[in-house]
Amino acid sequence: MSEKAASCKVQEAKWGLAAWLWFGLALVLVLPGCLRLDSFLFEPTRVEGEYFNPADMDSSWHVRWIIPDSLVEPVTLYGLDSNRVYGFFARQPADSSGPLNDVTIVYHHGRGENINRYWGRVELLWEAGYRVFIYDYEGFGRSEGTPSGAACYADAEAALAYVLARPDVVDSSIVHYAWSLGGFMACHLAADIRTPRCLILENPMASMSTLAREGAVLAIPGSFLVDADFDNEVRIPLVGCRTLILYGEADDTAVPERNALVLLDKANPQTTTAYPVANANHSNVPEKMTYPEYVRIVQAFIAGDSL
Repeated sequence: MSEKAASCKVQEAKWGLAAWLWFGLALVLVLPGCLRLDSFLFEPTRVEGEYFNPADMDSSWHVRWIIPDSLVEPVTLYGLDSNRVYGFFARQPADSSGPLNDVTIVYHHGRGENINRYWGRVELLWEAGYRVFIYDYEGFGRSEGTPSGAACYADAEAALAYVLARPDVVDSSIVHYAWSLGGFMACHLAADIRTPRCLILENPMASMSTLAREGAVLAIPGSFLVDADFDNEVRIPLVGCRTLILYGEADDTAVPERNALVLLDKANPQTTTAYPVANANHSNVPEKMTYPEYVRIVQAFIAGDSL
């Protein structure tokens, strides 16, 4: 290669590097203004009329209608800007007994659908012997408003306040259970608001920065892409209770290596338990474990027994 050609190659490389640097800078400057991810975080469906209309239920959700209507209380909360937020409290029968009959689970659901989609999970936890409260974030189901990070946190705080105010709830026996995006709300309550009896995270997400890195070449801080203060990487070390992280090893939505394993690395190793589930994806952890085994693990963990 001639000296002139070599010089040209070096110049091209310099221009190529400069172009990538300018592209990265432009991306960082432009993203906050136009490519926000907030609207992509949530995929709610609305409920017209009443919840639990059979026409709105999918058979894959494994709803068995095992909780008597007399034990299910509809609840109205008030979230951000006094928007009405709807939920349901599933009580245990008056004659229920056992060492864990004082436990109440607050269930924080994922980014899609509404309470209807998660009622099968509520049934599993109720069948295991617990009271269960589930609520819809703003913009989900019948809840008013628009979903956002601030709204979801306000909804979660209202849910906890409601449960704490109930005369049949023992405040030291509240358990937060979260699936996927709901992990942000559960960790927020556990780390920032009030330490629960324990925390269970199923296929949790680590942070919005992690989400950004999964979809982009550049390492972009999550704050450039979303307004939501969704950062479990920061909060998980501050959680002061026993924590169980259930995750599907075949999850391609909240990929374990970039989410569950990241959180396990940052959590207190003395109080945190990992439970990987072979061949499970983002939505079928209980099915792959089998329902009896899933219930056994949840019961053992809440009781403080070895898994």
